[in-house]
Formats: sequence, structure tokens, C-alpha cells
Amino acid sequence: MPGLYDAQDMLQERFVWLAEQGLVDPEEPPAQVPQMVEAVNAITDPVVAVEALWDGDTQGWFVRLFAIVQRPGREHHRFDEQPLALFSRGGDLRLLNGAVPPWPEAAEAVEKGQAVARSLGVPFYFASPDTPDDELPRWWDSQAAERR
Repeated sequence: MPGLYDAQDMLQERFVWLAEQGLVDPEEPPAQVPQMVEAVNAITDPVVAVEALWDGDTQGWFVRLFAIVQRPGREHHRFDEQPLALFSRGGDLRLLNGAVPPWPEAAEAVEKGQAVARSLGVPFYFASPDTPDDELPRWWDSQAAERR
């Protein structure tokens, strides 16, 4: 019976083989600023910020980019999030190999997130661009402090 890591390796090898046979969908190309700006301009609610946020799973860390809109949402009574992009550059094996930091997915999210925010004239927010952490305050948490 294979262990967890052996099973993950087997799944990755199988995925590569299926991709070589043309039996899986190719990966989506990286998100580009013009397409993200177009997506944000299609949002009907007022966009008040662009936020990058760390997230992770069993494969490793990645960064999600959101347009923050002014409407009640699941996590906040005044603001909600609209997904724009996901940036991922490999699993946590990079940590063992000494390949990170810097985190290239974070650098790409900052570059593209700032460009989208500039085009809209709204702030860009990333609580921890240098270190993965999915428990930091969100952009809307800073807005509650400013209202006091």
C-alpha cells in the first residue's frame, strides 16, 4: 500500500501521461491584465479595491486575486469578493529544495494586481506578499478601523 507521498507522485505521473496523450485539458494560460480589467469592468457593483490573498492546499501555497465590491457578502456585511485570477508556481517541494522565497506567484499577483487597481483608480492590498499566511486581516477589515 503506497503512502501519501507515493500516491501523490503516482497521481502526478498519471496526469503527465494523460496530458501527453491529449486526454486532459491543457492548463489555462496565465491571467493577463487586459482580461482582468475587462472582467472587472463587467462587474455591476462598485469595485472599491483589488486584493491578493494567500491560500493553500495539500499541494502547496498559491495566491488568489480578487476585486472587492461594495455589496454584502458571505464574509463581510458591506463587501464581497469577485475572483479575478489564481497564481500558482508549484508545490511545497520548492521549500525543501530551497527554491523559495522569493515567492514568484506573489510577485506576479502584486505586479498584475497593482496594474488592475491603477486602471480602476482603487487601492491594491496584499497583507503578506513576502510570506504565505492565510489568516491575516482582509482589506475590508482595515475599512472598519478607518470608520471609527
